[in-house]
Amino acid sequence: MNVMDSLLSGLTALVSDPMVMMWCIVGVTIGTLVSALPGIGTVTAMAILLPLTYSLGSDEASMVLLISIYLGGMYGGRISSILLNIPGDTNAVVATFDGYPLAKQGKAPFALTLSAVASFVGGVLGFIGLAALTPYLADVALLFGPAEYFTLVLFVLVFTAGIANTSTLKALGATLIGLLIATVGSDPISGFPRFTFELSGLWDGVDLVVIAVGLFGVSEILMKFDNTAAAQTTQRSVTLAALTRALGDVKKYIPSMFRGGAIGFIIGLLPGAGASMATFVSYAGEKAVAKDRSQFGNGDPRGLAGPEASDNASVGGSLIPTIALGIPGSAAAALILGGMVMVGLQPGPELITNSGDLVWIMIASVIVANVLLLVMNIVLVPGFALALKWLTPVLTIVIGMLCFIGVYSLNYSMFDVALMCVFGVLGFGLRKFGYPLGNVLLGVILGPLIESSFRQGVQLTDSGWKLFTFSGISIGLTVLTVLSLAVFGVLSFRRRSRGQSKIKMSA
Repeated sequence: MNVMDSLLSGLTALVSDPMVMMWCIVGVTIGTLVSALPGIGTVTAMAILLPLTYSLGSDEASMVLLISIYLGGMYGGRISSILLNIPGDTNAVVATFDGYPLAKQGKAPFALTLSAVASFVGGVLGFIGLAALTPYLADVALLFGPAEYFTLVLFVLVFTAGIANTSTLKALGATLIGLLIATVGSDPISGFPRFTFELSGLWDGVDLVVIAVGLFGVSEILMKFDNTAAAQTTQRSVTLAALTRALGDVKKYIPSMFRGGAIGFIIGLLPGAGASMATFVSYAGEKAVAKDRSQFGNGDPRGLAGPEASDNASVGGSLIPTIALGIPGSAAAALILGGMVMVGLQPGPELITNSGDLVWIMIASVIVANVLLLVMNIVLVPGFALALKWLTPVLTIVIGMLCFIGVYSLNYSMFDVALMCVFGVLGFGLRKFGYPLGNVLLGVILGPLIESSFRQGVQLTDSGWKLFTFSGISIGLTVLTVLSLAVFGVLSFRRRSRGQSKIKMSA
């Protein structure tokens, strides 16, 4: 049986089973609503419901439920990112860069519609890649060892800093701050506490949600108090005609969606990279190909369309190593892996041979869940916009409540709330001095990966320098990193020279 026949068989089995379809609908609904709450996130929702999968009585329903929550969460986190500038989880951070400025301009319906369509396009691309390449492409992920991961992450950090709207030095400084924050906690090898200041609450490091909510949510509150004369967000009532116009405008950004989808799928293939890395790389890619980058960070739809597609496409990519190799491509994929083990499946190269019917139902659920999400989220756009209109007079209070409730609910710890406030003050100071918060969080997210890759690579090669020449992939990524530094250095020098020339002319 070829791929197309297997896929049609899985799709037919899925849609013809009312129980499995019901759990698919439940999954996308739970994933969307729960992930819209700051501090909860997709992984938390999946972890809470993981025991439920064991009691559903159907392996198909169990796996479809988990995958549907996964996909629903990919969109849900954008709701609070776009409307309130509070990322529902770390995957939704990039959505704040241009999504929230669009909402402040009175374009929240357009931003939410663009996000929904881009997520659908990315999800479809991820599904196509998952269905077509699962039997053949899983071995590609095995090409990336510690050396390759180290040089890949180093390139991403340098490249993202180079295309920031602020100066390259400030962007690199922000990245280094993020990397430093990532070192807080117990050393992963020796267990010795680092930068914990004898506080037991820091022994396990700082939760990403605490950092993200503090940097973006609390700092947003402080910015509002600091600039009381700022214009308030205005919203018009959203009609069917307005939605139609928004859908028409979305068509302009389909190229960004396809680029983001391709990037997300490729990065999703790499175990451990995850959707967060995919969204940042996609955002950097959109800025790199844009002729005019001046509006990025101020409400450029390309900065929302690409990362949103990238996020959902990474789901399909991450499921390939999860199913074919038993190596999860992300934290959420790790929970799916756990669910597979709980129902008695053994992920790996023989899974398709031994349990092919179930595997193809799982793959088919990706496209079914994406269609359900597109319809659901387009229909709910008026409700989201209306909620924003009601919340505008008390927006600062609402943001504060969501920040405190979301962070406290993580571990029911006031210490986490205090840390959130600390990062809020840090974020406020960085914003005032022009340091990009996105680069800080990127450093935090990728810090553990680059550290573990470096330390494993040193043990493997007996020298840190050999990491850069360990393989053809390492050499290629090292060359790209050096070229990026050179190009960005030259461009930065030219910008400063032009600035000084203008000052002399005006004098």
